Amino acid sequence: MAKRLLLVDDEKFFLEGLKDGLSDYKDVFTTDTCFSVNEAIKLNKKNEYDLIVTDIRMPKRSGLELFDYLREHDFKGGILAMTAYGTEKVFEKIKRLGGLDIILKPFDFTWFKDRILDIFSKEEEGVSGTIDSINLTSILQMINLEKKSLVVRIEIENSEGFLYFSQGEMVHAEYKGLEGEEATLHLVKLNKGRFSLLKSDKKFSHTINTPFLALMINIMKVIDESSRDQNISDLKKDTDQDIDTFNKAIDIIKKNLGDALISCSIWANEDGKPIVMYDPHKSVDSAAATSLFNQVSKFIKKSLKGANFPVELNRYYIMDLTDNKIALAVQLGDFQWGMLIDTSRTSLGVVLNIALPEAMALFQ
Repeated sequence: MAKRLLLVDDEKFFLEGLKDGLSDYKDVFTTDTCFSVNEAIKLNKKNEYDLIVTDIRMPKRSGLELFDYLREHDFKGGILAMTAYGTEKVFEKIKRLGGLDIILKPFDFTWFKDRILDIFSKEEEGVSGTIDSINLTSILQMINLEKKSLVVRIEIENSEGFLYFSQGEMVHAEYKGLEGEEATLHLVKLNKGRFSLLKSDKKFSHTINTPFLALMINIMKVIDESSRDQNISDLKKDTDQDIDTFNKAIDIIKKNLGDALISCSIWANEDGKPIVMYDPHKSVDSAAATSLFNQVSKFIKKSLKGANFPVELNRYYIMDLTDNKIALAVQLGDFQWGMLIDTSRTSLGVVLNIALPEAMALFQ
């Protein structure tokens, strides 16, 4: 059953922002809000809250009065105080009245969220939620920090996994016939399903002897390496497809322009290095040309933007060179294609109306 949280603060937008951020964890706890101590007292009479987080300085009645009221009426849940103006005297009173902690404003939302989850995780039995909204490693870290002895049951489709903790150290794991660190690796890597925190009297062998922090570092390292290998494989596949398309495009230009195409290169905008080249007469230093043209293109785009032009650079730009030559730079998203063309051997109309559109069709 989900826990119930009440947030009390007279700053409406601040409170609504906290509630919106905590809505991702509705499988673990529901969040109500109110803007005064009187409202908080009314809501507390209607609902059984597991945790109340209240600001201290508010109009009419302060958060300390809410503390007094809750204590006098045997409130069973926890109470957190928020303040931007706390003094040592106030802090002492909050602690004396049973406050779990004092949160100083402004605070980091991620830290605040983790603190709420940490408090709710202290209920050793019955806390549950989806790992879609809470990273599994965060749950395990909280158990380790609180030095809990419990079992994390993880339901994934038609399978179950179990992670056993003793005094905050993971001592055993089970998943699909696997045990120990191998089972832990699979569960952390999957990072999905539904979790429950349970007590357990089950007898089991200690299959994990690595300290928790070292265990998690080793697991994350394996996951990172696996992810990197997959990314490299995907990148190689994408790059091979790109190169095949680039070569087909160059073949189209060669077919339409013949000897008029002196040289050309396609390069990535990121580093300006040539990926594919055509320069049968070795007439151009392709590496230098692509790097320089990459900078020219960036400069043109920046200049248009800086001058508040109502339009941006579109598919290409042309440089009129001496000796009947033109340089054509074509924009291909993350790539560019530069060509050196002899216009004495072909017309600009053939380049722009026949050769280029046919080649560009490959990139649609």
